[in-house]
Order: sequence, then structure tokens, then C-alpha cells
Amino acid sequence: MKIHRLVCNRKSMKNILLLFPLLTITFSSMAQVISENDSTLIVQKIEDWNTAWSTKDAALAAKWYSDDAEFTNAFGFSMVGKEAINEYLTEVFKMDFVMAGVSEQTSLKLKYIAENTVLVVSTISRKGQKLNNDEELGPRRTTHHRLFKKEGDWRIVAHLISDARSIDRSKH
Repeated sequence: MKIHRLVCNRKSMKNILLLFPLLTITFSSMAQVISENDSTLIVQKIEDWNTAWSTKDAALAAKWYSDDAEFTNAFGFSMVGKEAINEYLTEVFKMDFVMAGVSEQTSLKLKYIAENTVLVVSTISRKGQKLNNDEELGPRRTTHHRLFKKEGDWRIVAHLISDARSIDRSKH
């Protein structure tokens, strides 16, 4: 009886070993990666946004959005379209209390979603921003979720900004 189990186990092991290369090829073809070139292009577009924010350049901030991009800021204000995003950011960049302080990108991750589609998640730490009554807001962290789609060039088709604030503050 023990000999039979040993034979079955060896047979099972042999089958597994025979299947292993096939499974490895199948799963490795499913695991997609972003090319170094595409990764560099996408990261440059994120850097353009960060530069635009610090220089109050709405045109540069909106440059890489698709014409029908969806945008939602940390306060839930939503708009659709590159033109609407540009107009909105032009107004935001005029608000001294919003633009007070300095921002630093603290993380950036690219995640392959599908062919020609990449999710980029970045975290921004901001210090010195103010409330509309000129009171300092305190340290703030926002997370940007940008969905990029490649249709000729990489474009942002959706951008959601979430706000992580201190539990010591009930509102902005």
C-alpha cells in the first residue's frame, strides 16, 4: 500500500514537473510590464503637472489630458474635458490661499492595467497651504490616481485626487 502511494506521488510529481514550464510560460505572458520608454514618457507628464502646480501654469498642467478626460479634485469638484480642466486650474492658480506653501512628491507607482493603459498613483505632501480665511491648513497629503491611455501619445483620461488630512482638523 505504501509503495502504491509512493508511485502515485512520483507520477503526480512528474506530471507537475511536466506542466511547470507550460504554466510558467502562460503566467509570464500574462504578467505585463511597462516599457522603459513608456514609463519615462508617463513620468515626464507627471513631472509637468508638478512643475505646473509650483509655477501656476494651467496650460502646462492641462497639457496631457485627453479632450474628454474626467477630473475630480480632492474636494469632489468634477469636470470633463481638457478645456474645462484648463479653465478650472486657471482659476485655482489665482487663489493665493490655495497656492500658498510647497509641495513635494513622496511616491510614484505605475501599474499596468491593460494594453496601452496604465494607472499612475502618486502622493504629494504639502506644507504651508492656507484656508480661505488665511489660517494655515497644516500638513496635508493628497493622492493622485491618473489613468493614462496611449492613443498615439500617452494621455490622462481620468484623474482623481483624494485628500488625507489630519484627524485633528474637521474641515478645510
